[in-house]
Amino acid sequence: NGQTITAISVSSIEEIVAHVPEGVAVAAIDEVQFLESDPAAVVAGCQTLADRGIRVIVAGLDQDFRAKPFSIVSELMAVAEQVDKLFAICVECGAYATRSQRLINDKPAPHSAPVIAVGGLELYQARCRVCYEVGEA
Repeated sequence: NGQTITAISVSSIEEIVAHVPEGVAVAAIDEVQFLESDPAAVVAGCQTLADRGIRVIVAGLDQDFRAKPFSIVSELMAVAEQVDKLFAICVECGAYATRSQRLINDKPAPHSAPVIAVGGLELYQARCRVCYEVGEA
């Protein structure tokens, strides 16, 4: 439809709150699990925006590659007025994918690998609970 939306790259919720001017109707935050802010600060920042009458839409992974919750997402889900959990399709069997399979040299990453590793299809696959694996520690 020809509409465009301005996007900015930020590392903290404080930057987001500072960049959203008066009169903005919607603020969208993608990949919220990568924000460097404390989870409580992210919740407070989102509530500050919402209290200004801004609709806040947040997207992010709820679990890391070890299937452990990203606390920032858990805390946001607890206070959200609406939560829609979307699923990818498992690359192995076609079921709903609820896990992010991290790969290193085409093998499951070990549990001891860093939680954050920026990458795309070369590092991550969508997997269901049955097809998901964590490599040796």
